[in-house]
Amino acid sequence: MKFDAPVAIAVGAGFKREIASLAEMQNFLKEWSPARRGPIYETAVRACNAARAGHLTVDQARRAFISFAEVTGMMWTGVDPVTALREAKSARSIRPGTTRHPH
Repeated sequence: MKFDAPVAIAVGAGFKREIASLAEMQNFLKEWSPARRGPIYETAVRACNAARAGHLTVDQARRAFISFAEVTGMMWTGVDPVTALREAKSARSIRPGTTRHPH
């Protein structure tokens, strides 16, 4: 059962993964580290199982997965984290009113 629109999440160092169906959602959640599982994880798993059984809509399960991704900080922002860190570091090294001198 496909989602109307895939859920883009950030995995690894700047890599995007799209979850586009209940099967992909279920597989992703199975891979989630048991040490990091909590109430929001359990809610997403229950929503996925309920949608597969026809007790919830696919969209309701998708929304539960989005909540899980937001709480865990995995929602894809469209910004490559490596680039964002590099830009933040560069911005900190150049302060207003100073010039940058090579060492």
